[in-house]
Amino acid sequence: MANNIFEQFDEAYSRWSILDKVGKEMQLERLWQQTSTAYNYLFQVYQSRGYLTPQEANYANQISQMLKALQSQKMKVDRDLSNEMMNHLVKMIVKQ
Repeated sequence: MANNIFEQFDEAYSRWSILDKVGKEMQLERLWQQTSTAYNYLFQVYQSRGYLTPQEANYANQISQMLKALQSQKMKVDRDLSNEMMNHLVKMIVKQ
């Protein structure tokens, strides 16, 4: 009986961990969309005027750096999620 409780706990933890990573992935996607919107706005300003002010160029550079950081973080979360799901799948196969 005790083993069953540990298995249930392990199952619950595994599912919670996967959901946590999915939540992080969704949050990163929202941040990506917001940041991309700001970058696209500055690009439209550049296209309409033909130049950016030094302050706008600084913002564009900062936004570009943010997009790179978000992409890197998303790749890490994707990798972690994939590993977590694989571990969960292996546990399910081993139980049978």
